[in-house]
Order: sequence, then structure tokens, then C-alpha cells
Amino acid sequence: MKKLTLATTILATLSLAACASNQGLDKIDSDFASLDNDSDGFISKVEADDDNIWGHFSNIDTNMDEEISRKEFNAYMQLNTGKVATDSDVSESAFKAEIAKFDKIESSFASLDNDSNGYISVVEGNDDDISNHFGYMDKNEDKRISKNEFMGYINKYGKSVAEDEALESIKHS
Repeated sequence: MKKLTLATTILATLSLAACASNQGLDKIDSDFASLDNDSDGFISKVEADDDNIWGHFSNIDTNMDEEISRKEFNAYMQLNTGKVATDSDVSESAFKAEIAKFDKIESSFASLDNDSNGYISVVEGNDDDISNHFGYMDKNEDKRISKNEFMGYINKYGKSVAEDEALESIKHS
């Protein structure tokens, strides 16, 4: 019980310190896609060095791999709503509005998996109808999309993100 209390106290202290460290930092006014210049689903230090996200980088990069994933970015923005971002930047409706701007995914998983290895790589995903969705689909952040990640994304967001062959492929799986 003492260990649990101690762990909780330490976690609360670290959370307060992280929030306090955001004081005086510029608000993040760019969305993830505009910061991810090479569209690989991550914001590298190089991509962040000339933006207002730079001061936040170490707080956002929770796994300390020197790049920010969409998951880390979204979690940070939600945790710091009103402090480093506006409510509209982090709400689910803003997310849905963002993905609605992307070209819809038209192709099936099989047609995007050019080398038939069971994954869509960043290079394969650079196709116009999937490139903006790539980072949202790559749930485990391994820089490739499995069939389960692809199908899960389309099942979750349906006609907001997909049409034609992509929607048909989830019906037949």
C-alpha cells in the first residue's frame, strides 16, 4: 500500500511539473500534418526546430525516441487543452473535421500492399488517397500499416475516410 501511495504521489508531482513547465511556452498553432513535413507519421526534431512546437518537444515525446507520433501529439494536446492549444485543436469533432479534409481512401488493403508482405509501408502509403491517413492508422507506430490497422480505421470512421473499393473490402473480410 505504501508503494502505491508513493507511486501515486510521484506521478502527481511529475504531472504538475509537466503542466507547470508549459507556462510561458508559445501555443501550438499548427496541426500534426503541417508539422510532419515528410509525411512519415512522425514529427522529428528537424521538423520541429523552426516551429512553436520546439519548446514543447521534450514534453510531448513521452517515449523519448526523439520523434513525436500522432498519438503522443494528440495526448499532449488533450492534456493541455487551453494551455498550449485551443479546445478546437483537440476535440474529437476537430479530429473528424481534419480527416474529412483528406482525400478518401479508395483502394483496398491488398491493392495498396504492393509487395504483398501483409503491410503497407510508408513508401506504399505515399499514394495520394492514404498518405494523410497513414499516421492515424499506424496504431502501434511501427511505420507500417497492418491489415487489422487498416480495417479497424475504416470500420471506425467509415464513409468519412473511405469509399468504393476500401469500403467494399471491409464488408468481405
